[in-house]
Amino acid sequence: MTYFCTLASGSAGNCSLYVNGRQRMLVDAGKNTRYINDCLRQLALSVSDLTHILITHSHGDHVAALPVLLKHTRATLVCSGETFSAIAPRLPQGVPVRLFEPGEGFWLGDVPVKTFATSHDAPGSCGFVLGQGSDRVAVCTDLGTVTGEIFESMRGSRAVLLECNHDAEMVKNGPYPFPLKARILSDQGHLSNKFAAKVAVRLCQTGTKHLLLAHLSAENNEPRLALDTVRAALREAGVEADVSLAPREMPGEPVLL
Repeated sequence: MTYFCTLASGSAGNCSLYVNGRQRMLVDAGKNTRYINDCLRQLALSVSDLTHILITHSHGDHVAALPVLLKHTRATLVCSGETFSAIAPRLPQGVPVRLFEPGEGFWLGDVPVKTFATSHDAPGSCGFVLGQGSDRVAVCTDLGTVTGEIFESMRGSRAVLLECNHDAEMVKNGPYPFPLKARILSDQGHLSNKFAAKVAVRLCQTGTKHLLLAHLSAENNEPRLALDTVRAALREAGVEADVSLAPREMPGEPVLL
């Protein structure tokens, strides 16, 4: 059985799981090890069952668990060379590591992996496309824009974890200091609801059937607003997809592929 499931999504921590046959891949590890193991138990797994841990970038809400987690699993750490350079001082010695350059493709076991560079403000930041055909899932969060290269990498993915971080007007009118507002709204920040909706339409026109809206800001977004914005854009374009939110502090419903 092949499925994809988010375990946490938001500024307090990000983590998801892709299972395809014998490969059990954690994507990001931004919560603590106990939380991750508790989530995996709900899926009849544990951290010792993981085969790979893929990291999108080095920010704490994506790597916080690694120093402890890597002591409790033999999973291979998979990340860009720049990401590894940023996090290596905090990791235990002797961890198996598979490094790559964003844009590179490779295999993990019998699962093909495509990587693509993202414009987030962390060196070596990237996204992943896992699997092929009807098993194909794209993970695309923490980026300020979607370039043509990013879209082409995700095109045809059956399921997509897509950032839908904020409502631009809420950011502009909110209490954050100006430099933080500018960062969020920049091409190195996070995707807005409206930008995500445009990307969602194009993805669904090229075969995406499941959209998981991720990394919603607790201060600058509302779950209903994010859902309504994306669903309205899909209706206007005459395309259909299953659209849901990735919960902040609990596992989401697994998407069966």
